[in-house]
Amino acid sequence: MDEIVFRSSQKLDNFQIQASIVANKAKDVFVLYVEKGRAVLLQLWHNDAFEEIKHKLSESILKIISTAKEIKSHILYYADPQEMYLALLSVFGKEWTRRDLFFACAGLLIGGSLGLMIGLSYRRTEPFVRYMQAIQCTNYLGTQSIAVVEDAVAPHVCGENEVLVDVKAASVQYIDTQICSGYGRTLRKILQRIYKQSKSDLPVTLGRDCTGIITDVGSKVQRLEVGDEVWVTVPFWSQGTMCQTVLVPEKWVGRKPKNIGFESACSLPYSGSLALSALGEAGIGPSNARKKRILIQGGCSPVGCVLVQLLNHWKAEVTTTCYKRAIPVVKALGAADIIVLEESEAINDTFVEDDGPQMSIPSLIKQLEVKNELYDVIIKTNDECDLENKHFSKFLKTDGTIISTLPPALSSDSCGAGSGFILSWYIKLKYKLLSMLGLPFNYFDETHLCYVTLDKLSEYVEDGYLQTVVDKVYQPHDIEMAIGHMQSSRSIGSTIITFR
Repeated sequence: MDEIVFRSSQKLDNFQIQASIVANKAKDVFVLYVEKGRAVLLQLWHNDAFEEIKHKLSESILKIISTAKEIKSHILYYADPQEMYLALLSVFGKEWTRRDLFFACAGLLIGGSLGLMIGLSYRRTEPFVRYMQAIQCTNYLGTQSIAVVEDAVAPHVCGENEVLVDVKAASVQYIDTQICSGYGRTLRKILQRIYKQSKSDLPVTLGRDCTGIITDVGSKVQRLEVGDEVWVTVPFWSQGTMCQTVLVPEKWVGRKPKNIGFESACSLPYSGSLALSALGEAGIGPSNARKKRILIQGGCSPVGCVLVQLLNHWKAEVTTTCYKRAIPVVKALGAADIIVLEESEAINDTFVEDDGPQMSIPSLIKQLEVKNELYDVIIKTNDECDLENKHFSKFLKTDGTIISTLPPALSSDSCGAGSGFILSWYIKLKYKLLSMLGLPFNYFDETHLCYVTLDKLSEYVEDGYLQTVVDKVYQPHDIEMAIGHMQSSRSIGSTIITFR
């Protein structure tokens, strides 16, 4: 055991000696390289090229210091009030008094302040933008171009004769499907620019009427107030009402009847205005409607439902066409005579294009011939049977008339680039001339779409002889189903979109 300890101690001593030798050699090597490095640096420092670099650097630093001192002396010189006075005297050539200096300084101060204020007032600011949900037509390829958008730009600033309405409900109308196929595209592009609604005709928001609550009014609006429950109707060329907020002229807005809700009331503004316009065109009113024989083609359409009720209240003899499903409703509205159409196969509430008449033309002609009656007025309210006026004329009295509430064909829709340009200038010049003369510009489907008509409809509703007929109510995202139902033979009255 002692021998093992001895040998271990001996090896440890040898290791310490070797480590000491290595450390001393490393130290000697390090010192040697430090000395060599110091010699190289000294050699570089005293090198001629390096001396030249040092000289140029020194000159540059001295020059910078000299320039700074010179600038400082100039600043101190010109900041001296006495020197400023002498400089002004040399420029303006006269001796300046304290009064002159006071007004000069005051002018500089006032002018600078005004310039700053003008600059700030004309400073470009980012426009404030709000977004809303809207149902829009994105192109003119038919109803398949309808889309529900969540980021449509919402109006929020009223013009002096405009009102801002928070929309609660809007109705789906036949004309909406026509707009999706390009109806009124030329006039829409021209008139929306004139009225500063939009610089382009697409996308166009659908919907020709709505109900809602006023949230803001223009400075010159007198009939309406914030908080009023209203209904609105707009012409075919205007941006529509199927959105959460609409900005419309005061003339297109009337107070909603107090005894009906928003969804129910929405069945009347546009269709009721068309109905009253048709009756006015036929020269029929409460005073002369008694005993007149009226044929309404499409008694269960939105317009037909209004016509049947009004004519029944005015004691006219009403004959109307409808499908079997709608017979109880049409009878309840007051139709004295009903022609039942032959319904085709049931159509589900799907998103389809209108494929045309749902019944054969000879069937309706045959039923009219069997009745062997002549009518004072025939009013066409839908295209359930695509009968031309010549087919109806033999069922008219000598002084009878045929009226259609369907959208009339517009020759402007077929305008080319040249004729469209001429039409645009003609409308703009007419608008400017009428504006200068202080006359209204109500030529394009606006005369019957106004608050006077809406107030008359409201009176009829509140008096109890005009009721709303609502078939189905859909949410905005169900617009495909709503359009499909409105186009089908199963539709009775109005189809509504609710935004609540």
